[in-house]
Amino acid sequence: MYNNIMGEIITLSGGLRLAYQYIPYIHSVSLGVFVKIGSRNEIASDNGIAHFTEHMIFKGTEKRTAFDIVKDMDALGANMNAFTSKEVTAFYFQAMDDTVEPCAEILSDLLLHPTFPADELEKERGVVLEEISMVYDIPDDLSQDLCSEAFWGDHPLGQTILGSQENVKSFSSADVRAFVGEHYVSDAIVISVCGNITKADAIALVEKYFRFPERPASNRRFTVPQSFGGRVRAAYKEEVEQANVTIAFPALAYGDDRLMGLSLLSSALGGGMSSMLFQEVREKLGLVYSVFDYGAPYEDLGAHCIYFGTNPKNLEKAVGAVKKCLKEFCEKGMDEETFFRAKQQVKGGLILGSEGAMSIMRAMGKSVLFTGKPYSLEERLAQISSMKREYVNALIPTIFDTKQIGVGYVGKNTKFDLAEIYQ
Repeated sequence: MYNNIMGEIITLSGGLRLAYQYIPYIHSVSLGVFVKIGSRNEIASDNGIAHFTEHMIFKGTEKRTAFDIVKDMDALGANMNAFTSKEVTAFYFQAMDDTVEPCAEILSDLLLHPTFPADELEKERGVVLEEISMVYDIPDDLSQDLCSEAFWGDHPLGQTILGSQENVKSFSSADVRAFVGEHYVSDAIVISVCGNITKADAIALVEKYFRFPERPASNRRFTVPQSFGGRVRAAYKEEVEQANVTIAFPALAYGDDRLMGLSLLSSALGGGMSSMLFQEVREKLGLVYSVFDYGAPYEDLGAHCIYFGTNPKNLEKAVGAVKKCLKEFCEKGMDEETFFRAKQQVKGGLILGSEGAMSIMRAMGKSVLFTGKPYSLEERLAQISSMKREYVNALIPTIFDTKQIGVGYVGKNTKFDLAEIYQ
């Protein structure tokens, strides 16, 4: 019924892994370099170094200035970008299938021959400081960062990806150069290629341009949290009109076989316009404009979160409505009609998300990096189809444990005791 989106893993010389998917009916190729390093692997004194390094990679090589990099890529009609998360730093491009090789050469030049010039570092320091300020001015994003801190506590997963302004002000070219030398090695990298390129050409391309140092990856500060939740982190900002609340529960790791079942629960609870939270808190009570839930799975564990924003005078009512939904959801689970809708919604999301080579490329890179397995749309769809309602409902008590939640709040100072959310 559907095109079988089934990636393939190819181990190249030096241990570099290539995740590959051929899509012959499009005219583009997406290529990404996924490095297994992020803010989870940092300590308080260098929190933000992974993200700052990602920025500095674009600031000049031995043969290109920062402007040359973007000018050359634009001249090829390609889109290039990067991101840093808690566990991954990725660099990627999407190009027309007849300009893939020069685009790959540019990306490899960035990653293998960066110079981190001091003048560019000072300018980019200012850019990242502005990015930190921007997040502080976006209350829903800030509430999610505070929730992460409340839920994970002092563990590095509770740190922000951007780091503190103090840390960013302290980073030097030597710091960034040492960070790349330690972590940008073949053992810690997956290259994902998807689109109109044959396997032989993809292998040749990666072998030619992406020769990363061949040494074991650093197990840099990888620790497992010992406790979760039971905390509130708040930023009281009188100029913010809404009370922004994010709640986190202990959940499942990225490679957990039960994760697709949690996706169905998430869909029913807060994943769409027919979900319980949307219908109750917005449509029935009119207390919010935005309410939703989302997953945050990591390599070995995860969190599941609920966000809503409401008028401060309605905060207690909105919290009560969310808690009522959770209580009912935990007691009754999904009925057959809700379960059917959840299945269809998750299937639709997977299928629609697989329509683009960029989405597939990113899914493959992450899958290989964290599970060592190729991404398979067919397997995921089959898993959803075979799931029984009783099995999925049985997951609810393992996820929505209100004794282990973290709460992030951004808004006006409130007399409402936010700790009541987990009491």
